[in-house]
Amino acid sequence: MVRTGKITGRTITNNRDGTNQRVMLQVQMTNPDDIQTVEYVSLPGQDENPIDGSRVYIIEVGESYKIAIAVDDGVTPTMDTGEKRLYSLSDAGVIQAFIKLLKTGIIEINGDADFAVRFDALQSKLTALEAQLLAHVHPGVTTGGGNTGVSVTAFDIDITAAKVDEVKLP
Repeated sequence: MVRTGKITGRTITNNRDGTNQRVMLQVQMTNPDDIQTVEYVSLPGQDENPIDGSRVYIIEVGESYKIAIAVDDGVTPTMDTGEKRLYSLSDAGVIQAFIKLLKTGIIEINGDADFAVRFDALQSKLTALEAQLLAHVHPGVTTGGGNTGVSVTAFDIDITAAKVDEVKLP
């Protein structure tokens, strides 16, 4: 049988005869006095702990063993088909951080206002620029006052190769 309840608290501890730590939710079932402890089973590869007030779907596995298999945290869905968003919530249920995996192959981390860069490519360009600056001279300058001529050294500071189009940052 599938039941629903509202999360009122939690602990991270072993479940009865278990040897591994689990998220054990305190869930209000039928009325405010009916608080039951339910083991939360999340998806593989995810470590999450739902906030108080979220609705939880519970399966009774045995006479006295219940597991929570899904949580409705009240966040409005926004993703297109084939896409996924991972997020964290404040205690008030407000999204604080998120990662969007888009079907275009782009990954957005907390927004899409700027781009990430490949450090090695950027570092290589900056090292080359440093070498050019150190070798930079102005021909025709004599000791004392005087004019400096136009630099004969061309600077190359194009770091386009460092841009990662697939990851966008705020």
